[in-house]
Amino acid sequence: MAEESEKAKNKKVNKMSLAEVDAALKKTEEHMKGLGSAYAHALLERKAELQKK
Repeated sequence: MAEESEKAKNKKVNKMSLAEVDAALKKTEEHMKGLGSAYAHALLERKAELQKK
């Protein structure tokens, strides 16, 4: 229960910070063994968007 209150369970990609995107990409790559999913592509787009600013 304590873990659920500390972090957002389903945070939208467009609300994530650069650090959160990097962590999500790492977790996704390990779990799915690659970055071919739609979620991974959305994360990569968000990362590129944040690096422009």
